[in-house]
Amino acid sequence: MATARVAARYAKALLSLAQERKELEVVERDLETLLALFAGSHDLVLLLQSPIIKGDKKQAVLNAVVKGHLGELVTNYLRILVDKGREGLVVDMVQEGQAQLRVLRNIQEVSVTTAVPLTEALRSQILAQVAKAHRGDVDLTEKVDPEILGGYVLQMGDQMIDASVKRQLQALGRELTEHDYEPEF
Repeated sequence: MATARVAARYAKALLSLAQERKELEVVERDLETLLALFAGSHDLVLLLQSPIIKGDKKQAVLNAVVKGHLGELVTNYLRILVDKGREGLVVDMVQEGQAQLRVLRNIQEVSVTTAVPLTEALRSQILAQVAKAHRGDVDLTEKVDPEILGGYVLQMGDQMIDASVKRQLQALGRELTEHDYEPEF
């Protein structure tokens, strides 16, 4: 939990500086680049989080990997993180930075899980309903999980609506086992 708070503070500082300099779009692209880089190279993440490898070696690797791909602000920011010994937080900081950017731009992340892929009509209907509740832009992530049997599971922020057939069957099963039913004769 403390790690998440520290990463959130570093991300907030980066975004505040980017707003001051009017470089928020550049920083957003850089954060997306870094996230893709970390997703594609587990070895780089392990290197950054390793307590054995010295900071100057980590800095040299980071410089070689990101050279020419990131703006000056994020490059200098990464250097500061390594200098302060916080390079292990880079992945968390990037994810937190993207989350804070979504808040700044009033974009709500929504995840919907269905048993079969959504049709275009159903996707539009879900987006319309979520837009009413959120009053902003929506970033919809669709997942297919045949185990829910039917219905949907919608997650928006810390709220979840589980209208899946699987959950309804589980609830019915609990209700039947919790009550002793005696037939009337």
